[in-house]
Amino acid sequence: MVILKSPAKINWGLWILGRRPDGYHEIFTPIQKIGLFDLIEIEKSNSLTVQTSNNIPQEENFVYKGLKKFEEVTGIPQRWKIFIKKQIPIGGGLGGGSSNLATVLRWVNNYWNKPLNFEELKNLVAAISSDAPSFLGEGTAIAEGRGEKVEFWDIPTFKGVKITLFIPQNIISPTGEIYRRVIPKMYSPREEIETLKEVIKAGDLKRLLELIKNPLGEIFLSIHPELKEAIDFIQKKCYKKIFVSGSGSSLYTVGSLECENWVDRLKKRFKIISLETL
Repeated sequence: MVILKSPAKINWGLWILGRRPDGYHEIFTPIQKIGLFDLIEIEKSNSLTVQTSNNIPQEENFVYKGLKKFEEVTGIPQRWKIFIKKQIPIGGGLGGGSSNLATVLRWVNNYWNKPLNFEELKNLVAAISSDAPSFLGEGTAIAEGRGEKVEFWDIPTFKGVKITLFIPQNIISPTGEIYRRVIPKMYSPREEIETLKEVIKAGDLKRLLELIKNPLGEIFLSIHPELKEAIDFIQKKCYKKIFVSGSGSSLYTVGSLECENWVDRLKKRFKIISLETL
């Protein structure tokens, strides 16, 4: 048996450039993996089964879909018994399912001596989840297009950064509904994206945090005003800026919080985790 660690992610902001002819939105988002993991057990079997600790139906699981597609494309039968211990919250904007897909497909592709090159593997997982390609490489993933166009940049100052993660209890973000609420005044000009790329290449995380935008996060908080109220409270009491990851529901701040007496008041509403970026 092999055990794989499948990491979660946060978005260092998310910018929308416009709507594409295919109906998707053109986005720009830097993505960083973080030290929160699902654990995936894989062993050889006589058939393909994919189970999870939270009972996601097999046919709906990204990993199952990805392996069936891999089998179709390569002609190599995929007979594995896979169990995924879910520790990354579903619908939290942390990319758990996409990470599972990329982690397993990269391992399986390596196991069979890479019948797919990187571009082919990226296209395969992107057809199932736009977020998945950002988990195929190391470092900071610079995602564009609908999220499937990815480059990996080695930015040392973005690694090992302490963050505090706020995961709302019993709230799942309706990503599709949030995108439907995007309006043109939320779009950013491409010139702004070029500036952001220069800031990221320079490794200036402090400056990037000052420039962060995320209209999807704003929409998410407008749907959940009680969360916005709680976050505004913490920002005021702890002097910390709190960001929504992707379209929510999870939020984060950079650094540790030096106001535990105030944070304790929110523990019934949020699961709060301290960890580091990878």
